[in-house]
Amino acid sequence: MARSLGAPLNEPPGEFRHTASGSTVQVFWKNGTMHHKVEERGLSADYPIAYAIGYGKVGRSYLIELGGHFFQSPAAYYTAHSEWNASPGYESDRVLDFSRSITADCLSCHAGAVMPESQQTTLSSISCDRCHGPGENHRQHPYPGTIVNPAKLPVRERDSICEQCHLEGATVVLNPDKYWWDFRPGEALEEVETHYVYRTQQNQQLSIAAVSQAEQLALSACLRGSGGKLWCGTCHDPHGEPANRKEEMRQICESCHPAAQLVSTHNSNQHDCVACHMPKRQAVDVAHAAITDHRIAKRPKSLVNANAGTFLVAWHDPKAEFAQRDLGLAFFNTARQYRSTNDFQRALNFLSKLPTAQDDAEVSAAKGYILLGSGKTRDALECFERCVRASPKSAEFWLDLGVAEDASGNVPAAIDSFRRSIENAPYDYRPYKALASLYERANQREQNQSVVNEFLKLVPQSILMRLP
Repeated sequence: MARSLGAPLNEPPGEFRHTASGSTVQVFWKNGTMHHKVEERGLSADYPIAYAIGYGKVGRSYLIELGGHFFQSPAAYYTAHSEWNASPGYESDRVLDFSRSITADCLSCHAGAVMPESQQTTLSSISCDRCHGPGENHRQHPYPGTIVNPAKLPVRERDSICEQCHLEGATVVLNPDKYWWDFRPGEALEEVETHYVYRTQQNQQLSIAAVSQAEQLALSACLRGSGGKLWCGTCHDPHGEPANRKEEMRQICESCHPAAQLVSTHNSNQHDCVACHMPKRQAVDVAHAAITDHRIAKRPKSLVNANAGTFLVAWHDPKAEFAQRDLGLAFFNTARQYRSTNDFQRALNFLSKLPTAQDDAEVSAAKGYILLGSGKTRDALECFERCVRASPKSAEFWLDLGVAEDASGNVPAAIDSFRRSIENAPYDYRPYKALASLYERANQREQNQSVVNEFLKLVPQSILMRLP
């Protein structure tokens, strides 16, 4: 975990063609620094890499830095095939650029440093406190009991420590007034955030995502029959790797399944339990990446029923007063991801029935987005106005309000809101793009070009803003 974030190491140079945009992406080293370069429609963008994300067993993603803000490179290295290809999320982009902003929710599983969005900071890798909690008392009194030992926690609190980074699920919803780094070892994860997963009627996963190890393990007969004894730490030592991983895993399996009981079903030369019962599978959400199937199935091929209907359910329920809110926001998140009209309606049904006291900024923003999409501009404006009153430093809420004001025909108000969004997120191209588009539709070409030039002074290599 300490290697979850750092400098690029010895990844080789390379090049690939991005089909959706027609771009060519090159990776090369210059004066000891890795560079990523995109060439597209006669334009190019070349940036030095500030950080590499990921241990590298499956692959690594990369960040550039612009004015203290971080953006994901469209190029990622995939270890299994020793190749460069599009980073997750960039695969279908029609215009390829270094445009994906990296915010606190992105980094919460890869970085140890807290990064409020309004603050610029240097990133650091995950440290001991991610699993053991604050260590000041332990440093002063270094003996057992002065720091959290995950293995000695109750089952739910113990498993929460691993789930904070190994349970992505369908979506995650922060509880009211919580932030991505608020979880502390020793508490249940749903005190801070509620994870939602898809399940079939038979309580199966429909597919395997790259970060779903905890979700898979919970479905295994081994875990369910262990009475809470089997957990991530049974097979994974976070402090080091064994000399012979295959032998270690065989011994762990034989602690419950003695070799003498397996003679009739296993050949004498079959010693690799993982290869048969935890095979590698292609992740549905990350191309070019395979992960270990943690369902520990007796017959792995018979597990997935692809024709079953799915349901969105909480991994563990939040407090009762948050249940309706969090589920509504979960449906909203999945609706945006999959452009699901049904989920948008489900989200609105849940969120519209919340008492006024629970209509916080996140709820209002979700309702505003749905109402605006259904043509109810006046109602959407009221929602977004509540958002910016509650969170006046949120560039996202000001951008949403600007879009709604533009749709309502209130051009001066839209311009002001886009400006407020730019003020709070000066390196995000989206409010500039929205403002420039407003001027273009009004046939105000000089103002349009002025906005474009304003962004290009900050990010001169932006392909998105230089394209006609």
